[in-house]
Amino acid sequence: MNAATLTLLAKSVADLSKDARDDLTVGKHNVDETVTLHVSGLVTVGEDYEQRIVLKADPWTLLQAALSHLNGVTVDSLVREALTADPKLVKSIKESAQEAMDALNATTLTACKGKVTVKGGAEVVESNPGLTLKVA
Repeated sequence: MNAATLTLLAKSVADLSKDARDDLTVGKHNVDETVTLHVSGLVTVGEDYEQRIVLKADPWTLLQAALSHLNGVTVDSLVREALTADPKLVKSIKESAQEAMDALNATTLTACKGKVTVKGGAEVVESNPGLTLKVA
């Protein structure tokens, strides 16, 4: 089976699997079935690209590092200020924090594979009795 056929089939089966979950009861289900499928459609693969995956930048590590340089009284004061901050103060804090986050995010440029889209699906040609499967 070629990669495009496998991709189309995988997407079709994944969608059906989600829909069929409610039909499964708790327990073990023995499966032994031969299914013949007809798979047809169009698989489109986009160009590879780079993008910033900003969730790779860990702001919690930055915060932990910053807090580790402070004493307990300062940390308590900082937490209290964050919980009760004046909206005018919050704006300047956010601007400074944004500069720090921009520096972190600059390190997150990641090579990504092109997006894959699928149109089409699989249709059961032959199966044991009682199974109906059709994917558009």
